[in-house]
Amino acid sequence: MKWLWSFAALLALAATAMSQEVVPPPVAGTGYARPDNSDTCVFPSTCCQGRPGGFLNGTHDFDRFIGFMSNPLQNIDPRAVTEIFPIFMSEWFSTIPALPSGNMQLYGPGLYLALSERFSFGLNQGGYATADLNGGQTGLFVDHLGHLHDKHEFAGDHSGWLNLGGFAQYTLIKNAERQFLLTAGMRFEAPSGSPAIFQGHGPAHLAPYLTLGKEFGEFHFLATAGYEFPAGSDGPTSNFFYTDVHFDRRCFGWLYPLLEFNVIYHTTTVPVDLPTRIGFIDMGTFTSTGTIVAMAVGANAVLVPNKLEFGGAYTTSLGATHGFDFNGLIVKMVLRF
Repeated sequence: MKWLWSFAALLALAATAMSQEVVPPPVAGTGYARPDNSDTCVFPSTCCQGRPGGFLNGTHDFDRFIGFMSNPLQNIDPRAVTEIFPIFMSEWFSTIPALPSGNMQLYGPGLYLALSERFSFGLNQGGYATADLNGGQTGLFVDHLGHLHDKHEFAGDHSGWLNLGGFAQYTLIKNAERQFLLTAGMRFEAPSGSPAIFQGHGPAHLAPYLTLGKEFGEFHFLATAGYEFPAGSDGPTSNFFYTDVHFDRRCFGWLYPLLEFNVIYHTTTVPVDLPTRIGFIDMGTFTSTGTIVAMAVGANAVLVPNKLEFGGAYTTSLGATHGFDFNGLIVKMVLRF
């Protein structure tokens, strides 16, 4: 059934392929014109046209793009933009050797700041989380110190702040005429969260990454790939590669059906006890449970180009170790400068 979701999403992306819209003519001598969205804006009086880039404005050569929807920890917009994006996430997951099944909710904003048309940084990890773990499930396991525990110990309600993380990145290739850009960056994660929500364990982590975007008519492709590793040896850690891809189609000038796949491959043994690399709870990917393949299906509405977007997606696991399974919902608003 999960693959039917991806098939249906692909149909949605291609459903209006014949209704291509007219792109503004290029500026003489350049072969390219900055996108003019005034004729497709939901609120035309608020649309900006030909807006210059630079400090805080970032780049406006790729205004028909939208960013990633799922996994905001690792999926970072390749454009230099200034925006704040409040997020609500809800996940429900099955039991693993040291943790009962349960559900979790996250509330928090992310922030991107553009210092130029190529350089940007931001905070994309954190927020306040609540979790409800099943109290009727038992099971013995041995932690990393050799102590015997019962996962029933961790049942009940948990709440607290998640680990804080962010990034800095620079656009290496910015080809407006071909609507292609390639950006390199570095993510960081600090173990600053609350132990009550299984956060705050282990050393800080770093992750060099590449992220890119390409437009094909009304279709858009985004991808990111990186490698996360610990910045120290304090506590259990794990190293892993990750890659994520995004597909969308611009319909009616403002609606973007989308499909995303997120993959994590661990290069080291992943512990399933407490504390783990960053604790059990990681709203982006549940990376503490091993190699994960996840899918997200959703849509994004550009209500005011370059200013206001609203969207959501349903996420589900397609494959995971330890028999782990999860499903979730993410709702995201983007307020762009």
